[in-house]
Amino acid sequence: MKLRFPLIAAAAVALVGCGTPRVYGPGADAVDVMSMQTARKNGALTAQVQIQNPEDEPMQVRYRFTWLDSLGQPVGQGSPTDNLQTISLAPMERRFISAPAPSADCMDFQLYLQEWELD
Repeated sequence: MKLRFPLIAAAAVALVGCGTPRVYGPGADAVDVMSMQTARKNGALTAQVQIQNPEDEPMQVRYRFTWLDSLGQPVGQGSPTDNLQTISLAPMERRFISAPAPSADCMDFQLYLQEWELD
């Protein structure tokens, strides 16, 4: 797989009261972030993000959730959600991606998105 563009989009979701921008990074418009939600279940957070391919061509997207503690430090490095996942999106397709927090210490998350060329 080759990087289609030097395009890296990153989206950050912050809990209420935190001033982190929701979407940041060069080329953040390559994938539309339609919604971002967190829910606390049994003391741990679960993140759910809806993304959309805004293009008329299919694309592959690689993504990774990084969970953060109350100080903004990464939590659970080495967990499955720290590895890049790959999904294919048809033209204009919307898809939900989600991940559970690795521990109850997690207070926030960041979502790293990267567009890749289809093989």
